[in-house]
Amino acid sequence: MGSNEDAIFKTLLYSNLFDYPLQEGEIYNFLIAKKVTQNEISKILGSNKLPIKHSHGFYFLKDKRGLVQERQVREELSLAKLKIAKKIINKLSLIPTINFIGISGTLAMKNCEKDDDIDIFVIAEKNLAWTTRLLTVLRLISLGVYRNKYSKNFRDKICLNLVLDEKRMSFSGRDLFTAHEIMQLLPVFERDGAYRKFINSNQWTKQFLPNCVVNNNVVFRKQRNNFDRLFIFICKILFLEKILKSLQLFYMRRSITREKLENGFIGLHPFDYKSYVLKKYRAEISKFKLT
Repeated sequence: MGSNEDAIFKTLLYSNLFDYPLQEGEIYNFLIAKKVTQNEISKILGSNKLPIKHSHGFYFLKDKRGLVQERQVREELSLAKLKIAKKIINKLSLIPTINFIGISGTLAMKNCEKDDDIDIFVIAEKNLAWTTRLLTVLRLISLGVYRNKYSKNFRDKICLNLVLDEKRMSFSGRDLFTAHEIMQLLPVFERDGAYRKFINSNQWTKQFLPNCVVNNNVVFRKQRNNFDRLFIFICKILFLEKILKSLQLFYMRRSITREKLENGFIGLHPFDYKSYVLKKYRAEISKFKLT
């Protein structure tokens, strides 16, 4: 295979890790590590040079035909979850210290199963990440939709995966998995152009996904009013961030495993899914003798 063929095949290998066949436009958008034109991709896909199959507008590895129907079923389930998520996020947007809320994970790609939870990603006002995390958790609990670490029934519950403040928007862990998570993020709420600032702070993603265009269709946009500004001012002059961080860490101390808990960056996923995915991807690359 040539380098362009390699790039297309690697893209399909990566999506296969998530049981997710791709349409031609999606192959172009998420093409790994190489900028190739749409026309060139169309020619290669039509040339039968790659060990892949095509059905109903989707491309997949030879033995994965059943994933096309599975993706269509998951997309229907995901659309129902998206309606639930948007209603909840609209209520969370009333929290003055939140500048952005996006949907991440499988729901962002409309690839959910029926019993899945809903992952959200939050950007907070600078120096108020821990304050924002607590306010968000309390609001989700009041709505009866918060998924904590020990939840047994988490269908349609909200998993607060990541909270960071505006000073920590640029990710230091730069790899294919993180680039995908950033670029496939589904923006739902923003204030003061926070989503665009976040994307601009992570231009390194183009090293991994050079063709990728982000989704700019933010559902809700709000401007900060005088009450919001006063609330933030009070939080800062009372040093609430330091106090609430200490209280939350004290509460979490016995259950902390792989979570990343820092000033301005609160990563709450206990399982290192990134390492798991990248290890499997490298194994597939080696199996097919790709670079």
